[in-house]
Amino acid sequence: MRKDLIKLVASVAVGLGLFSLYLVFLGEFSVVGDMSNLSEVETIILVSQILRVLILLALGTRYQIQPIIPIIVFSFEALLIPPLLVLIIFTGDPFYATFMGVILTAWFGATALILTPYTIYGFTRSMIRDNTLSGVIVVATLELTSVLFLSNLLSGAGVVSGLTGLGTLIISQIRMEVGSGGIPNPGGDVLSSFGLSLFFVGMLVYATMGYRPTDSRIKLSWILLVPMGGTLLTLLWIFGISQFQSDLLVVLTAPAVFLFLSVWVSARGK
Repeated sequence: MRKDLIKLVASVAVGLGLFSLYLVFLGEFSVVGDMSNLSEVETIILVSQILRVLILLALGTRYQIQPIIPIIVFSFEALLIPPLLVLIIFTGDPFYATFMGVILTAWFGATALILTPYTIYGFTRSMIRDNTLSGVIVVATLELTSVLFLSNLLSGAGVVSGLTGLGTLIISQIRMEVGSGGIPNPGGDVLSSFGLSLFFVGMLVYATMGYRPTDSRIKLSWILLVPMGGTLLTLLWIFGISQFQSDLLVVLTAPAVFLFLSVWVSARGK
């Protein structure tokens, strides 16, 4: 019972941390976003996204929904792209290319606004259930990366016109982030710092105490000693080396490979 309570509290903390970063993005978009002149395509995509979220939430309270179902439901707009590509190739009409661009960018914008809180909720709910720790860590990394990207997306941006403007900004920023190869820069405000701290503490407690056997004789201080020590060494390395360069291979990949090899060599049977 105590283990389940710890797992529940840690899962909720992780979800609140992710949602705090989403609120940073939502607050910035409420200032720079202009949703007054949405086109018919943007309105249809936005309203349908909201309805799809509400329907899945209602069904999720009564039925066990397979993960593939939300992917199909929220990817309906993307399924229109291949037929439009065929029409562009065979007709050469620029209308289809323009229409495809509007659908794609509006879909990205609507997904960032509507789908993000749903995925956070779904991930938090899956953490509470009996999922493997490795799967939780992988999905948690993807969730944190996405909301961290969104929280920093609109920093210094001008007016963003509707869903297409937001989607265009997302696509261009992704291309810039991938090309730069630098360390992502969080928003730096209080809510972002709170969200990141809450996410980290929640994941730390979840990965240690959440999967701790109830009859374990190991003290709590010893359970948390290894991850806390590893975190401290990682932070010292990042803060030290990032003063000289921002190459992800040196800053993150190299120490991760070194730690993996160290654990593997020390744990081998003799």
